[in-house]
Amino acid sequence: MAKPAAITQPAELGRQAAKSKATQDKIINAVIALIREGGFAAASSTRIARKAGVSWGAVQHHFGGKHEILEQVLARSHEKFDASMSGEEFTRGALEKRVERFINGAWEHYRGDEYMATLEILLASRAEGGDGASIKLNHHSHLALWRRIFHDCPLTDRAMQEAIYTVHCMLTGYVIEVVLEPEFFDVKRYLQRLRRILLAMLTES
Repeated sequence: MAKPAAITQPAELGRQAAKSKATQDKIINAVIALIREGGFAAASSTRIARKAGVSWGAVQHHFGGKHEILEQVLARSHEKFDASMSGEEFTRGALEKRVERFINGAWEHYRGDEYMATLEILLASRAEGGDGASIKLNHHSHLALWRRIFHDCPLTDRAMQEAIYTVHCMLTGYVIEVVLEPEFFDVKRYLQRLRRILLAMLTES
């Protein structure tokens, strides 16, 4: 008589899921570290596997391929931004204070490793051109977050999206300037200017 198939217990499933998540995090962290250390070209398949301490076969098992890993780096950057800006302190107080907190918090994210890696990935993806596999950043997904923080601003969705895109473009430019000319670029001065610009956009009638 054949033995019944072994039943995997919930605790074992939980351990397997945690192990899988830990391996995925190691791979994503490896990609981010390689790009930060040596640019996009440094994140080759061989180096990713070596940095993560796994085989390339294991990488493929978890993600499928390099393109999918890069998409996950962008997803993590997006999720980390949302998480960092989800505190109730961003929704309280006068509009001017919320703008200040938001710009300060956003800058901390933009200058971090995840966004710096994201920027390199986006630039490299566009350089590849027309193969249909380019990776894109979705600004529209931040609308709900902005609506929650700037809940008293009666802007249309289009006007709010313009504010989102303006802040994104300017902070990205600041990141590039800090990398290229750190000794000449006065970040505090330009962040203050961006706060004034955002406040003006949010209060346009």
